[in-house]
Amino acid sequence: RDNLFFGIFPSADIVAVVSIYFVEGALGLASLAETFLLKDELHLGPAEMSAITGLFAIPWTVKPLYGFLTDGFPLFGYRRRSYLTLVGILGTFSYLALKAQDWFDITSSSSSSS
Repeated sequence: RDNLFFGIFPSADIVAVVSIYFVEGALGLASLAETFLLKDELHLGPAEMSAITGLFAIPWTVKPLYGFLTDGFPLFGYRRRSYLTLVGILGTFSYLALKAQDWFDITSSSSSSS
């Protein structure tokens, strides 16, 4: 019984469930960072933050359409891998664009012109 963790044998199913909980927690931290970015850096009010957060949820709303698209139109011979790669690259550039406001001081120049 050396393999027990809090009295639970770490089978493949238990490791999968623990991994899912870990990923959910990491996503919660990313959500917290988004909230502080919108509130503290971009100086958005509650209504504006709610509207933008609603926009963030749109991709999850149309997720079934992505499934039909990837199954019906494979890219580069793959049904999902090529789409995941492209969307991963797009997501990376999106987060870099959010960081670009610090690099180019976008928020200061736009607030000083008002």
